[in-house]
Amino acid sequence: MIKVLFICHGNICRSPMAEFVMKDMVRRAGLDGEFQIASAATSSEELGNPVYPPARRKLWEHGIRCDGKTARRIRAADYEDYDLLIGMDEANMRNMARCFGGDPEGKLRLLLRFAGREDSVADPWYTGDFEATWQDVNEGCLALLNRLYPEVRLDFSGCRNREELYALMSERMLWQEDYGRNLDALYDILTGLPHYGRSFVIRLPDADSPVYDYAVRIADVFRAAGVPVTAE
Repeated sequence: MIKVLFICHGNICRSPMAEFVMKDMVRRAGLDGEFQIASAATSSEELGNPVYPPARRKLWEHGIRCDGKTARRIRAADYEDYDLLIGMDEANMRNMARCFGGDPEGKLRLLLRFAGREDSVADPWYTGDFEATWQDVNEGCLALLNRLYPEVRLDFSGCRNREELYALMSERMLWQEDYGRNLDALYDILTGLPHYGRSFVIRLPDADSPVYDYAVRIADVFRAAGVPVTAE
């Protein structure tokens, strides 16, 4: 089991958003039993407070709930209890290192580094822009999951029509928005979204299935978009 603790200053905006976005991604990827995910603060300013309402609303816009979450502060024991302790910005990282007495095992990471970025997750406490924070958190969490579980299996064998093919892809590929259900839109998604080294294995339907030919065409779109894929 991989244990991940997301950390920000107060544990009411960025780190709980990351916690529940990551939990949603893990659930949708069918990896619930492989992770333990939580979040905490480097300060005591918001201890016991729930997720900040605008952050809660932003999560809910995407069907993600955070009921019952209240802010807690990091403690020295967290370093041994978790495999990864992920900060939202450099100030978080400095405070984490002070609390843990350094980082002898290399567990402290910045979230957006997983996405190849050097900047911080946008702090909506100052900007009021919760959409920017959502985008950063979603990108960072997707990159983290891709790093830990880079192979995605798409089992089309039970699909009976094109809509079921696209529904399965949306679920397993962790798309957070609604996209067109056609091959051109699929190509745009595959070339427009970062995959960070993900590879895909597509299990095709039986040859006599009404969607066999279309599933083969989907695999061809993956290849045309430069995304590693194997069809079996």
